[in-house]
Amino acid sequence: MEQNTQPVAAEAPAVAAPVATPAAAPADAPQPAPSYFMTVLTTALVSTVFTLLALAPVAYSIYKHTPPQVATVDLQKLVEEDQKRLLDLIGVGSSPDKGALADKMTAEFAKKLSVVVDEVGKECHCVLVNKAALLAGTATDYTDIVRERIKK
Repeated sequence: MEQNTQPVAAEAPAVAAPVATPAAAPADAPQPAPSYFMTVLTTALVSTVFTLLALAPVAYSIYKHTPPQVATVDLQKLVEEDQKRLLDLIGVGSSPDKGALADKMTAEFAKKLSVVVDEVGKECHCVLVNKAALLAGTATDYTDIVRERIKK
């Protein structure tokens, strides 16, 4: 008896059958409907965002076109206080040295007053006018703030 020997092919490795995991849901499964509350909330949020975006240019134009506020500084009072301080410092009497010192101190005060008034006006985003120029109404008075900054 003759046996027929044929070469045996290498066996292919066994592949495990795919196992369904609980996390993987079939594509045919129906998705749960969103709740009524979430639908209303989403609609409200989206409409609010679009409304704010639509009104932003209007708010910007109103903000940019508002006139600056008017505030006052009592310049006469500040100058009188500086003159009194200068007289107390230099004393009574006239001499060329005292006159030159008084002129120098007065010029320094005027420069410092101008710089401080400009700074305060920029900080408060307002127009500062001399208190004597205000004919009627009331305005915020920045005299004390200017006085404190000049002393520094």
